[in-house]
Amino acid sequence: MIVAIVYLVLFFALGSGLFNSIIEGTARSTRTFIIPTRSIQTIGETIVTTMILFIGMAGAFLLYKAGNSINPKNQGSLLIAGFATIGIAMLLGFRLVDIKV
Repeated sequence: MIVAIVYLVLFFALGSGLFNSIIEGTARSTRTFIIPTRSIQTIGETIVTTMILFIGMAGAFLLYKAGNSINPKNQGSLLIAGFATIGIAMLLGFRLVDIKV
C-alpha cells in the first residue's frame, strides 16, 4: 500500500512538471506563486497540479465504486459524487491554465 502511494505521488508529480519546475522555476528569482507564462512553472504550481490530479483520481475511484455497488440508491449517489469531483478537478485545472496564459 505504501509503495503504491509513493508510486502515485511520484507519477503525478512527474506528470505535473516536476523537472520543469526544478530546472526553469529556480532560474528566475520571482516571488510569485504562479508565473504567467507557459514555459516556466514554480514548485508551488507543481504541487497544486499534483493535488488536482489526486482530486480527479478520487473522482475516478468514486465512479469505480459506483460500478461495483449493488444498491441502486448508493450507486446513484456515488455516480453523482464521482462526476462532481471530476468536474471540480477539471474546473480547477482549467482555471490554473487560464491564469498561466
